[in-house]
Amino acid sequence: MQNVKDLIKKTRIHHLPFYKFLPWKPKLTETHIEFFLACLVGLGAGYAAVIFRFVLHNFHHFFLGFLYPQLKEISIFLTPLIPVIGALILIPFSLKYPGEINGYGMPRFLISVHLKGGLIRTRAIFIKILTAAITIGTGGSAGVEGPIAQIGGAIGSSIGRFFEMGSHRLKVLIACGSAGAIAAQFNAPLAGVLFAQEIIMVGEFHLQTFGVIVISSGLATAVSRAYYSSAPTFNILKYEFHSYYEFGFYILLGLLIGVLAYLFIKMFFKTSDYFAKLNIHEQVKPIIGAFMVGCMGIIHFGVLGDGYEYIIKALQSPATIPIASIALLIVLKMIATSITLGSGNVGGVFAPALFIGAMIGAVFGWGVKFLFPGMIVQPGSYALVGMGAFLAAATHAPMTAIFLLFEITNNYQVIIPIMFASVLGVMVARRLCPDSLDSMELSRQGIYLHDGKEESILSSIMVKEVMIRDFDTIPENMTFAQFMKFLSKSKLQYYPVLNSEAKMTGLVSFQDIREIMLEQGLEDLIVMKDIAETDLIKIFPHDSLTVATKRFGIKDIETIPVVDPNDDQKVLGILKRKDVIDAYNKGILMREISRQKNGH
Repeated sequence: MQNVKDLIKKTRIHHLPFYKFLPWKPKLTETHIEFFLACLVGLGAGYAAVIFRFVLHNFHHFFLGFLYPQLKEISIFLTPLIPVIGALILIPFSLKYPGEINGYGMPRFLISVHLKGGLIRTRAIFIKILTAAITIGTGGSAGVEGPIAQIGGAIGSSIGRFFEMGSHRLKVLIACGSAGAIAAQFNAPLAGVLFAQEIIMVGEFHLQTFGVIVISSGLATAVSRAYYSSAPTFNILKYEFHSYYEFGFYILLGLLIGVLAYLFIKMFFKTSDYFAKLNIHEQVKPIIGAFMVGCMGIIHFGVLGDGYEYIIKALQSPATIPIASIALLIVLKMIATSITLGSGNVGGVFAPALFIGAMIGAVFGWGVKFLFPGMIVQPGSYALVGMGAFLAAATHAPMTAIFLLFEITNNYQVIIPIMFASVLGVMVARRLCPDSLDSMELSRQGIYLHDGKEESILSSIMVKEVMIRDFDTIPENMTFAQFMKFLSKSKLQYYPVLNSEAKMTGLVSFQDIREIMLEQGLEDLIVMKDIAETDLIKIFPHDSLTVATKRFGIKDIETIPVVDPNDDQKVLGILKRKDVIDAYNKGILMREISRQKNGH
């Protein structure tokens, strides 16, 4: 019966919904399907980015391109009305979907990806497109990267769940969607890939994972370029080195930006805490935040929206912006972004980070030119380097920042200064604050996704505390027909297979039997020994959940048999991935309760 078992292993996708509609039945594995689904996700993310850009453009054109000039003619003091209108439009969405709309959503998104099995509702695609476009289009100081990454991730999650992929592959498809959406939005396929690896997958690298993310990112970019041009986002001058002495200035710029990025992170979360503590209705907070940002728009219009027009000015012709105005914009944009997202309006931080970095770089470049008049200094080149360095330092994602800057500007001449400044900026920012804009909120909840810090909780919980002790086993010689009768009385999906000496020789999953349920005439011929998986991953009762999470990842499995340390064929229990996640979340909750009791 070995041939039957081999055939089953080669046709792992019989249970997928689309398989029965195929005119011919290819012998494919889930790996093949993963690449196919990555293509679907990439195409979906590309079209979602196109739709998002269209919706955002129309909101921006109406509110800031048409309505703002009309109000300005009456009185410039009517400027706050525009972002307030945006906040008012958000109210029905936040009431309908509480906890899914307001604020900077990346921390919630990362929790869904890593701790909730990759479950992201399909409705998030449409909700994020509308709400983010409303906030940014009405002048909210925010960017598109957070919402578009979540939109792409929701597409990946929806497609993965439809095709019944395991939790690990589901996470990979979410990363594919985020990569594709970022790539399509910024016309930057490499940056999309690195964004997924550094931020979504938190640095977890596997060659196969990398491959499917590349495919998704590339296809999404192709879709975007079919509707928009392949020209870079910022069409700027080709800056060149005139003296290697400038490296010293770029290094100083990187160090300065590291400090300023740290201050921005602190300001961002201090503002968020302030609004969280306000004793007013939750729906009022975004309105107050929008009004405050609108008031800053009276001082300088560049504060409103994503600020791309002023970034282009800083890169192409910084001399057209007074130095005092640039310095003012740095402070105002930091405050406005913190208020916009901290008060509960919707958006991301990439665009504000690029804006702030460009202004810091431009001021620094003018300072170098003033202090060293004999040197040929281009302030625009410092603005370009500042963009990459500040984004890297604020997000702790240097590779994403470096390649994003290269792709959105198509300027290779200053890639080395950007690399130096970005790495130094990240080093300084991490030294002052270990957490980034994306991870700070998670850390404050006791959730550590980066650098294996989750082990502080997982290592304190042993397998025996979580494993299922009441489980069913089946004998090797049980026929498939007998097993089907037995299955109707059981609630589990995994069953250890025992020989005549009560020793475990394999494991049968519900997926295994689903693959042959439609086969006729084999019910009494096939026995459980023939279809059981024998190459098993095992674990001991006294192992920690840290060990368990690594074991689950070896084969992307959902269940591991717990065996006796003295006899690995003696099964003591069943450990489910879901129960490990639940135990982790419970550990986080108990830690938070303990901190609150101790006044932390």
